[in-house]
Amino acid sequence: MAAEFADRAPTTMPSRRRGVRAVDRALDVLTAFSAAHPRLQLSELAEAAGLPKTSTHRIAVTLVERGFLRQDDDGAYTLGRILLELGSLVSMTTEVARLTAAAADFPLSGGEALLVAEVDWLDKSLMITTKLKAPHSPAALSPVGRRSVLANGCVSLAILSGLPMDEVRSLLPHLRLAQRTAASITDPEEFLREVEAARNRGHATEIEEFLPGIAGVAVPVMSAGRPIGAVAVCGPTAHLPRRRLNALALDLKQLLSRALPPHTHKAVSGG
Repeated sequence: MAAEFADRAPTTMPSRRRGVRAVDRALDVLTAFSAAHPRLQLSELAEAAGLPKTSTHRIAVTLVERGFLRQDDDGAYTLGRILLELGSLVSMTTEVARLTAAAADFPLSGGEALLVAEVDWLDKSLMITTKLKAPHSPAALSPVGRRSVLANGCVSLAILSGLPMDEVRSLLPHLRLAQRTAASITDPEEFLREVEAARNRGHATEIEEFLPGIAGVAVPVMSAGRPIGAVAVCGPTAHLPRRRLNALALDLKQLLSRALPPHTHKAVSGG
């Protein structure tokens, strides 16, 4: 089981900050759940949180009482309804939320999907927060709520392109440049060149670098001069030749201009 839970964790976890240990442990329990593991027995929850079983049980009982966790009849734990309420408050107050609302009218042709992702710089991970699909969109694209480390692919490239290049270079050891397909960029220097090219263009493109048969284009979402996420369109390679990807890049930039104030979405350089 340990290897199963380790596979979904970011490559570099944040160091423990000074604070209240009990709160840290409660948060470890809550963040042990994922799209791949939405329901955990006590032993699984303790293993995923990295805590003793007795401590996990005490924390879980309190979280159930406060509505942060729910316990089913067979003893398994799932996330509680109060997190939905808190999540809706977050979604109403961020730049990404305004972008999501504006994206509802984005024109998608058959087979394409629009993705909005947020980045967490603490552990170098990203999460898909919105997925708008046209008919016949690929089922292989990441579902809403899935968290993964920054890696190769247009979404990560776009996010990294919003940073100064010296900072991107310092982040390279923490990225997951896996050989996902034959076209995946795994060489660090080649990857840096792709980030710089995306930075100069103001958008990142890929053809079958992250998933076989899938192409995409992404634009960074900026706040106070820093990337906080990306908006992307992905779909079957046959429907997204280079010309179509470049046209979609312009559409995505116009979407950002409509959804966010100019000072918000301005990148470090590029269009």
